[in-house]
Amino acid sequence: MAKAMRSLLSDLMREAIAAGWRKDNPVEVTRAAKVKVKRERLTLELWKAIYAEAKQPWLKRAMELAVLTGQRRDDIAAMLFKDVYDDHLHIIQAKTGARLRISTKLRLESLGLELGEVVKACRDAVVSKHLVHHSRTVSRATPGMPIMLDTLTSAFAAARDRAGKKAGIGFGESPPTFHEMRSLAARLHAAEGRDPQLLLGHKSAAMTALYRDSRGAEWIDVA
Repeated sequence: MAKAMRSLLSDLMREAIAAGWRKDNPVEVTRAAKVKVKRERLTLELWKAIYAEAKQPWLKRAMELAVLTGQRRDDIAAMLFKDVYDDHLHIIQAKTGARLRISTKLRLESLGLELGEVVKACRDAVVSKHLVHHSRTVSRATPGMPIMLDTLTSAFAAARDRAGKKAGIGFGESPPTFHEMRSLAARLHAAEGRDPQLLLGHKSAAMTALYRDSRGAEWIDVA
């Protein structure tokens, strides 16, 4: 929050300078807050374990889409069947407005997943506009309705905790969340020779580099 506020104030001061209201930007002489990253990274092995514990078919589809496309939770939940045409999945990222066309031929050999096949698997006996949707009535949700973001988060967390307990993995204060599949996607695609910057919709390579950092969660092979 401190970094965001400093950035906002700096933008306001630059606008003031452009308008001729002042000659300097007082924010520039302040120090940016240092943020300590706490959330644990998601490894490929843990992803597979969580996937095995995913009880809901829609959670499996959401996880497949997330690790294949590297998109945020909001964009996964908002994906529509009508957005798949001309052999591409079309996405307008909710956070940045970036417009992506992801080929349905996109594949991750490490998981044996191909986007076009995952999209086909999203179609079931229920008629729905959404790729990730309810297949049966749950509380107020009826078949075909999209999955709420909180439901997606809690279902992933529950599967993660079951997987961790079964494998004897002790998570820290901030265990990997659904969002960490974005980082995992960047690392897996980079390992297979693709540029994750385009896939994630980042404007800078520096931002992508942050996502590619495993934060010590993965082993380093030494020949």
